[in-house]
Amino acid sequence: MNRTIRIVSHLPYKAEQVWLALTDSIMLGKWFMDNDIKPELNYEFTFRMAPQKGWDGITHCRITEVEPLKKIAYTYRGEASGEKTLACAGIHSETMDKAAKGIFAELDTVLRFTLTPICGGTTLTMEHSGYRGLKLVIISYVMGIGWKKQLKKKLPFILEKLSMEESIR
Repeated sequence: MNRTIRIVSHLPYKAEQVWLALTDSIMLGKWFMDNDIKPELNYEFTFRMAPQKGWDGITHCRITEVEPLKKIAYTYRGEASGEKTLACAGIHSETMDKAAKGIFAELDTVLRFTLTPICGGTTLTMEHSGYRGLKLVIISYVMGIGWKKQLKKKLPFILEKLSMEESIR
C-alpha cells in the first residue's frame, strides 16, 4: 500500500515569485517552517519548529533535484508518535492521546514542487510521495489536510505580500 499527496494550485504570480517562496529560506519560513534551505543539489538542510507532543520539531532534508524556476525536490524525513499526527488534524482528547502514544512512525518521503508558467501566473504542483504501509498511508491523509492549508492559504498570502512589495518599488 503506497500513497502520494498531490496538490495543484493555480497561482496568479510569476514563476520567479513562486520559486522565491519555495527556495529562499526566509520566504519559505514565512509560510511553512523555519529552515536553512539552499537550492543546491545534495544540500542537506532541516525544517524546524518548536518541539511538540510526540515530535522533536525537526525534519531532515536533502535536495535531490533542482532546476531553477521549474522544480525542486528533496527528501523529507522525521520521526513522530501518533500524538503529533492527531494534533496536526486538530484532534485533542486524553483518550486518543493515550492510544496514539504507542503509534510511532518514521517518515522517509520525498517532497517535489514543479512550477509551470501559465497565462497570468504559475501552476504549482506539489507531490509528497513515499507513504508506504497502512500506518503511513493513514498519516498521509492527515498531512494532506495540512498541505492544503499551507498551499491554498498561507503560500498565496505570502505571495500577495511579496507582489505588493515589488509593485511599491
